[in-house]
This record gives sequence, C-alpha cells and structure tokens, in this order.
Amino acid sequence: MTHLDSRPLLTFDLDGVLCLPPFGINPGRKTVTTNSMKTSPRIPSILWFFERWRYKGRRPMPEAVKAFSEFQKSYRCVIVSARSEAARKETETWLEQYFQQVPDLFLRPTWRETPSEYKARVIQELSSLAHFEDDPRTAILLSNHVSQVFLIAWPRNQGVSGTQIQRIEKIGDAKAYLEKLR
Repeated sequence: MTHLDSRPLLTFDLDGVLCLPPFGINPGRKTVTTNSMKTSPRIPSILWFFERWRYKGRRPMPEAVKAFSEFQKSYRCVIVSARSEAARKETETWLEQYFQQVPDLFLRPTWRETPSEYKARVIQELSSLAHFEDDPRTAILLSNHVSQVFLIAWPRNQGVSGTQIQRIEKIGDAKAYLEKLR
C-alpha cells in the first residue's frame, strides 16, 4: 500500500483488538486517574525483555480477520501497537498467518515512551480518522486527537466514556459509526 492512498486512515491496536489476549483475559488497571495518565516509565518492565515470546500461540479476536478485510475495501488500515520493535518478525509472521497480509505496522522502539504516549504521537503524525483500542488510558488520550476512538468493551475499561469514545464488542461493530464520520 502506498502513502498516496486517498482512502481515510483507520489505525488499530493489536493486542485486545485484533489479537486475542492469553486465555481471553485482558489484564490491566480498571481505574483511570489523572495521575495514571501522566506516569512515564523510569525503568523498563520485565515484560519488555520478553516481547518476542509474549505473543506466541495467540489467535485473532472473534470476527477480526473478516472485519479488518472489509474495512480495507474503504479505508487504509494501519496497525499501531505498543509491542516492542524487537517483536517485529514474530508480529509480521502472526499477521501473515492469520490475516494473510502484513499491513503498515508501527511498533514501539523504546520502553522510555509509555504505550499511550507512543500511540498518541504516531496516530497524530498519521492523521487517523479513527482508532481501535482496548486500553482505557490510551482511549482517553487519543480522544483528543482523532475524530473517533472505538474502545473494545473489556471489563477493565467499563465506565470509560467521552463524546469521541464509542465502546464496541468487536471491530466490525464500528461500521455504522464510521459511515457517519465520512
């Protein structure tokens, strides 16, 4: 896909949006506070060093492959994930295996930038029409930068709302909302 593509841009998080978390459980903080929005890492999480192996054996989210393919008919679809750049090969292999393609893929180059900060920076640079996310902090931050954030309805993000945040069960549920944005 070229950058001269005139279709509106949609960005997608990977884990919890296109890729099913381990055992179907999406961990994370349930509450979002102003302080939790501004916390930058001081040291890398131990998980950062295991990025290449953390995603082994995962499957796509229900109906994600079909819906992503449908979106690509009308939109340029790009993945912006907080996964480490070190996991690129494994991530591309996974996408090829399940989605039969590797769309434009942006992975986090360093642990020094929080996942939310990284995604906000990249998505602003890309000028995305809408973003698909599962993390409540990221959804709130991104709602200031994109027309619409589609938040996959996991228990950890219950109660997160905003005029530009729409909770959905699966990515295909966003189709009707996107038609209104165009």
